[in-house]
Amino acid sequence: MSKLPFGQNVRIIVADDHPVISLALADSLNEIPGFEVVATARSGLELVTAIQEHSCHLIVTDFSMRSTSPDEDGLRLIQRLQRMFPHIPIVVFTMLSNSGILNQLRQVGVVGIVSKEEPIDVLVAICVRALTEKETILSETISQRLSHNDVTMGRAGKTKGLSPKELEVVRMFAAGLSVTEIARRLHRSVATIGTQKQSAMRKLNIETNAELLRYADEQGFS
Repeated sequence: MSKLPFGQNVRIIVADDHPVISLALADSLNEIPGFEVVATARSGLELVTAIQEHSCHLIVTDFSMRSTSPDEDGLRLIQRLQRMFPHIPIVVFTMLSNSGILNQLRQVGVVGIVSKEEPIDVLVAICVRALTEKETILSETISQRLSHNDVTMGRAGKTKGLSPKELEVVRMFAAGLSVTEIARRLHRSVATIGTQKQSAMRKLNIETNAELLRYADEQGFS
């Protein structure tokens, strides 16, 4: 990230589809001297629009928000933000517990990942660090979760074998979308989505949709 002009406030945009969380986060960040939340958003589309309308130095966003387009949610949203605004660091505030997706976020280069299970003060502290540190900053809960999953055998460990597209399909299926709906949102054929879903189930040693949904819930895909 380029250095901030001397004496200029750190301008932040916050995105979360839960108004109470968004307001609490904005209030907490605004209490830090030199920090200013210039806009809030409740969807990926609103977030992109807000960044286009308000210059900012930091983006703080939820991972899963209500969306009508695949580019407005999850990894696709993060990657879209990075393409459009490559010099603005991103901190992700999320309920995710799945090591595969968390590792994907780390690999694409977000500056921070914080669990919503932790106090907002933890997120605020990481936002402060995110302005100067280059490596991805993990909150304690996220770090422990990744460390635990890295050594855990069985299904949780196998998640790392899923491709980004398979992870995306499983997450959307867990969110209640049918194969046809996923295909429409991702602009892929129904056959392709079906193949990716079956491939993920095979890698996870899962045979039924009910098992897949239970696994997704346990791993925090939804």
